[in-house]
Amino acid sequence: MSQFFSYLPDVFVRSSSYRNNNVDPYVLAKNIFRRIKIREDLDDIILGFSQYTIQNNERPDQIAYDVYGQMEYDWVILLTNNIINIYDEWPMTEHEMYNYMVRKYGTSLVDSIHHWVTQEVKTPGPNGRIILKGGIQVPEDFTYRTSTGTLVPKSELVRPISNYDYESEINNYKRNIYLLRPEFVSQFIEEFEELVSYLPSVENSPDSAAKRSPNTVREEFIPVKPTYQSLVGQISSIDFATEQEFTSRTVTLAGASIEQGDVLADGSTVATTSSSASAVTESAGVSTEVVTNQYGSAGSSSGQTSSGSSSSSSGGY
Repeated sequence: MSQFFSYLPDVFVRSSSYRNNNVDPYVLAKNIFRRIKIREDLDDIILGFSQYTIQNNERPDQIAYDVYGQMEYDWVILLTNNIINIYDEWPMTEHEMYNYMVRKYGTSLVDSIHHWVTQEVKTPGPNGRIILKGGIQVPEDFTYRTSTGTLVPKSELVRPISNYDYESEINNYKRNIYLLRPEFVSQFIEEFEELVSYLPSVENSPDSAAKRSPNTVREEFIPVKPTYQSLVGQISSIDFATEQEFTSRTVTLAGASIEQGDVLADGSTVATTSSSASAVTESAGVSTEVVTNQYGSAGSSSGQTSSGSSSSSSGGY
């Protein structure tokens, strides 16, 4: 098949929708979509072919060597028989056939009944006339009566076809092919090369026989912008409400307090403490002591205050 692709013309395939460094993004490839087939009206050229039955394990290149003297002409055999997929349209070997049926039906169902077909039924006598052709696919319970009303027995009317027989019949049908006579091979290749080539067109490249289709895709220019990296915005600097801790807080008297002899904020008044009273409150299960004087409380408590009373005293100068 390698020689077959050598006859196919080239085509520039666009691989991108924009230019890169002012270079057109084209890749040169073989145009595998160019296809030629044999004319369907073989009545006029049937003398140029001969029938051939493919033997077991026989490949197209082996037949080409035996008939044409060159293994590279295997594509001629495939083309003249309109074979595109050799794995499905070329007959399988016995080993390949059995493995295929095992994959399709399973080992236990290879010999199972696939369908039923009729047997040939004739009228009585040595020169009986055929009244029912054989090989017609029918259901298992098919019945038939002759013109005299006689019911034909099932054993003489139908017969089963197994999965193996069904697949073998299809495989054997693929063995019958036509071969182009050796004296016409050269003329066939010349005509094939002429038909597969491009017709004159503005799409044909002037430098080569390849085809290029310009203006089929809109040209796009993608500007390249500088990129920056920054940690701003990656770490939150605000504590949202969902991140705050809504648990009980304990307030103690430790820390800054007002004592005798301290200078007030205005710088002119000196604090003198007097007798004070303390009250104990409960807030969210935490017991704290609040001390008050004439300047206010030295501490505070958060949360709800339990039922009860608190006493305080104030003094003066």
